Amino acid sequence: MVLARYLRREALISIAAVTTVLMLIMASNLLARALSLAAEGSLPGALVPQFLGFNLVKMLMYVLPVALFIGLMFALGRLNRDSEQTIIRSSGFGLWRITAAILPLVIPVALFTGWVALFGWPMAQESRDQMVQTAQSDYVGQQVPVGRFIEANDGRLVAYVGEAENGGFQRIFLFDRAEDGSIAVESAPRGAMIEEDGQRYIALEDGRRIGGTVGQRDWNRLDYERHLMRLPGQAPTDEAQVDVRSSGALWASDSPSDHAELYERISQGIIALVLVLIAIPLAQAPPRSGRYGRLFWAFLIYALYFNVIALVSDGMQEGSYGLADGLVLGHGGFLLLWVLLFWSARGGWGRLKARIFMHTGKGRREYA
Repeated sequence: MVLARYLRREALISIAAVTTVLMLIMASNLLARALSLAAEGSLPGALVPQFLGFNLVKMLMYVLPVALFIGLMFALGRLNRDSEQTIIRSSGFGLWRITAAILPLVIPVALFTGWVALFGWPMAQESRDQMVQTAQSDYVGQQVPVGRFIEANDGRLVAYVGEAENGGFQRIFLFDRAEDGSIAVESAPRGAMIEEDGQRYIALEDGRRIGGTVGQRDWNRLDYERHLMRLPGQAPTDEAQVDVRSSGALWASDSPSDHAELYERISQGIIALVLVLIAIPLAQAPPRSGRYGRLFWAFLIYALYFNVIALVSDGMQEGSYGLADGLVLGHGGFLLLWVLLFWSARGGWGRLKARIFMHTGKGRREYA
């Protein structure tokens, strides 16, 4: 139908505009963070575009629900301002038909949001972690100065790396002075950078360590096959990186915290759909009442919705609710709000007041 296509087109234009603006804002913040991590040495500079892309996938599941909600409010608000919605409804195209016209547009977006939250984001994070691990050894190798002495800030450790070759290092020399005054000299023909327990080390192979205290005769020599040492000047790893588990693993887990995380992922797609349902009756306003007349209530509902989801998630982590209980508690109230708004937009409050008035008036006449 022509009116249905017109409503979908107006809604699509507003939703696309809001999504574009929000994603640009998110991309700017993520780019600033990525450049900061690269400057600190926590992220290889070559991985900044990939870091930005993978994190934008995560941002989609938060941006799309609010973009659908606010974009639809803008579109229907514009129709109210120009009295077009009054004409549409007077032509027999009521709220049910407006809802039916909008849903074919928003249901695929809500399903896509749910897919991103449940599967897309965990897969993107896993790919990011694998990519970082693959590039990490080359990256940390570039951080090590070759062909000159490097000294720790406290002056106790001095290292010399002769050259870099085949992803590793050749001709490594170390001078280490302990707090008790003992010293050690260590040399190895080769070594490689590795990462263990969130820290970066150089693994020396087939080396020799001679240590003791100056002025004493108890010096010792140790020949080893492998020895881990932390070179001075190495930047720390990104401690903010977290392990993201798949949704299937969260479902199979018995941990309340895992169920809470799964609940938050499932909720993203439901939020997108419920907010759209709320937006349609909420945007109904008198003609020429202004395009932004009810945006305050829209932002209030949006903020309240996400806070309720967070509160229910906290309760699930404490073991107070199960997954099904959390879904009912988190979304049931807002589905009820949609029913009330829909009933009110169709004149429910007016009819109720009229019945109360008629009943009161009839009682007064009988009393008289």
